[in-house]
Amino acid sequence: MSSAIADMQCVLGAGNKYFIKELSIVDTETWANQHWIFKSSKSKQDNKSRKTNKWLEHYYHKLTIEYGDVEYEELSRILNSLKFSCIYVKGEQKKQLLTEFIPQVALINIEDLGCPRLDQICDDETLPCCIFHMEFNPKQCTFYKVFAIRKWFINNS
Repeated sequence: MSSAIADMQCVLGAGNKYFIKELSIVDTETWANQHWIFKSSKSKQDNKSRKTNKWLEHYYHKLTIEYGDVEYEELSRILNSLKFSCIYVKGEQKKQLLTEFIPQVALINIEDLGCPRLDQICDDETLPCCIFHMEFNPKQCTFYKVFAIRKWFINNS
């Protein structure tokens, strides 16, 4: 059974709808990995989502809603092109969000397997992060986090 670990950062759209902004995935066996930053230019925002996204941009992931190298419309095609029978994610919300796109894949919340909080496992300065987050806090980078979670997974399974 081929499995991977995925992590994402989201932005908020109108009506409390989450949109994936940054997505990383790493194969649990081979280290093969991919990373995308999606442009969410067409997503509608209301006052609440605008404020939330500004806060996320300034204090958390540093990504503006317009920034990205892949159109959001490509997300479903990308997720459905992945050849994993099982994908581990950290958190029930992320699991639910991915289920909308790939209901045929077994999605497992790695917290159910005992994975601790990210601040307890994101302590390795040698793990990679994406080029965008190199200048900021790499621990907010999904690319960094999938490798931290993978390291925990390999050592605990």
